[in-house]
Amino acid sequence: MKPKKEIDMTGEVCVRCCTGQLEAVCEREYFRHGQALVIIEDVPAWVCHKCGERYHHAHVYKRMRQIAAQSDQITEHVRVPVAHYQEEGTA
Repeated sequence: MKPKKEIDMTGEVCVRCCTGQLEAVCEREYFRHGQALVIIEDVPAWVCHKCGERYHHAHVYKRMRQIAAQSDQITEHVRVPVAHYQEEGTA
């Protein structure tokens, strides 16, 4: 079977904001898996330079799911402080 040709979305108009253009990047992604949040480095994506919307090929998203599900893929753990939002003056 012949591999599918990758689509390059660089320069296309963002469908979210309808004004920004997409730019190819390899960046950090914050991926939710169940109750966990997994940080995955160097993920290929297209990002709108105006609104920040992110786009991935389906195979990239599938791979992020696999990585997040496999604990042996986790290379380090970080502690992140968590706070709850409250309006000022409420206790």
